[in-house]
Amino acid sequence: MTATRSKPGEAVSFEGFLPYQVARLAYLLNLDLVEKLRHEGINIARWRILAVLAMGDGITISEIIDRAMMEQSALSRVLMTMEEEEYVRRVSGREDARYVEVFLTEKGRALFNALDPVVRRRQNRLLKDFSPQETEAAFALLRRLIRNLSE
Repeated sequence: MTATRSKPGEAVSFEGFLPYQVARLAYLLNLDLVEKLRHEGINIARWRILAVLAMGDGITISEIIDRAMMEQSALSRVLMTMEEEEYVRRVSGREDARYVEVFLTEKGRALFNALDPVVRRRQNRLLKDFSPQETEAAFALLRRLIRNLSE
């Protein structure tokens, strides 16, 4: 199906409205993940933080905000709770004490490792029947869309 452009004053079809399709895809991706995360006592925001921190140690608050797509006030509250629960630890920056670096604890890494296969299965289901070339093309298109909106 090809997207059609509407003329000024004409009703827009959701089928041809890319932001709707992207939002619907995100909703479907998160639908059963939310239930699985709930069983572990975490939500999507906490999962995003775990995933970001699993990619490397000593991530700054601003990097987490960018990568986890969260506002600073919400991130601060969630990090405080996660620190109390011993999933993360925060330390002053090594080179500049004005910055805080966040690390996963062993408990946080174990939780991430337990949930990661669930997320990987969702991605595999999403990309089933895609060739390696189609998979790379899909990622390239998404990166290009993101870059277009980030400029």
